[in-house]
Amino acid sequence: CPEDLQPDIFDNDWPLTIWYRIDEFQLISLKIIAEAVLLCSPNFLDRTSLPLCVSGELESQSLAFSKPCTLWASPANAGALELANEIADAFNGLTISTTDARPANATHMLLYLNEDSFSDERLAEQVKQAREDKLKIVMVHENDPALGGCAFDRMFEVTPQELINDGLYRDLARSFFPGVYREVSRVLLAKALGATAAKAKESQQLRRAAASANRNIYAAPPPPPRGGRGGGGGGGGRGGGGGGAPPRT
Repeated sequence: CPEDLQPDIFDNDWPLTIWYRIDEFQLISLKIIAEAVLLCSPNFLDRTSLPLCVSGELESQSLAFSKPCTLWASPANAGALELANEIADAFNGLTISTTDARPANATHMLLYLNEDSFSDERLAEQVKQAREDKLKIVMVHENDPALGGCAFDRMFEVTPQELINDGLYRDLARSFFPGVYREVSRVLLAKALGATAAKAKESQQLRRAAASANRNIYAAPPPPPRGGRGGGGGGGGRGGGGGGAPPRT
């Protein structure tokens, strides 16, 4: 970058946008870029922020677990319980188990990957047993340095070679990014665990019904003039009493 342009580019507190390889996170980056451009336009110079939304974006989906889902967060997996609670707080219907041994009703095992992964030897045995039992293992790769996030390459240094050779990492781990990307990370994990948008559809129907009711209220016809149709005070005609307020709906 030419030196004469560097102050205008790097010293003006422009928002830093990270470009990830996953489509859902790229959409967030595009929104950040669009917001920054719009805030420089004449119509929005008096604004400091301009929240944008895109139809169908993950953040707008209200997910919940309509079918039983028990997520096993082993105490031997450092940070797994905290992440499991993060998901349970965001989406209704998720059950969390923290037993040392695999619970009989577990539907998924959470394998949380950060700088402390496999520091407890029990975790490797638990993962091995879960794979033998065909229990679904959902892997999450933490990318937030404040939460022990690290490069995925480290997993090939700390994971027992037996698990690597057996294909543990053939399935992709779901990335958890910090900041504005965290919410999308949660949604993607919830969907991987079986959460659906059924309740969101119900909420949408309710919102539409409410909007329709509001339109009906505002569209109510004005009262007829006195002496017009409905009889001027006769009381027996249509709309009797001439000039009365329309009924509330």
